[in-house]
Amino acid sequence: MTHEQLTEKYVELDERVTRHTEQIKTAFNQINDLKSLAESVKDLAMSVQLMAHEQKDIGKKVDGLATDLEEIKEKPSKRWDTVVTVAITVIVTALVTLALTKLGL
Repeated sequence: MTHEQLTEKYVELDERVTRHTEQIKTAFNQINDLKSLAESVKDLAMSVQLMAHEQKDIGKKVDGLATDLEEIKEKPSKRWDTVVTVAITVIVTALVTLALTKLGL
């Protein structure tokens, strides 16, 4: 090989090394970006998991509140039923007492 050919080959190899070095730098930058993205995705997944857990807890609390509300709604009707039962008992007792009194017992 002549001196010119060697110089040409050296320049060509130097250019290839420079291109490869730039490509390697770019690849490392992309790897760092991907690491950051993966960390962000991990944080997001953990946040979603926490939110799902909190949502389940809220659902349980809402179910408990719904049950309590139903019980509160039923109390007035139970009281009314008791009042009607007592009123009927009083009226029937009064009528029976009146009838027995008229009969002289």
